[in-house]
Amino acid sequence: MKKEKERKNWRENLVTSLEVPGDLAMKETIITLTGRNHAVVCNYKSILRYQQEEIVVLGFHGKVVIRGKRLMIPKYTSEEMQIEGMISEIVME
Repeated sequence: MKKEKERKNWRENLVTSLEVPGDLAMKETIITLTGRNHAVVCNYKSILRYQQEEIVVLGFHGKVVIRGKRLMIPKYTSEEMQIEGMISEIVME
């Protein structure tokens, strides 16, 4: 437990000294929501579930659950995915 905390502090200090955005360096999942019909998810590992009413994405630090109606992924790469449809809820697990 102590080693993990030291490793995290070391990583945070390095990110700060290099002036790298923390979300990128720490592999945080970034969700950009535009209205209720469009979301962009960055920094993810994989798609765990893809249904019209629920999309579950595995991030580096947990899951992202996006719920709604007529959800679809019109475009995705290994770094970013676009989600369209009537988005009603986003949950970080």
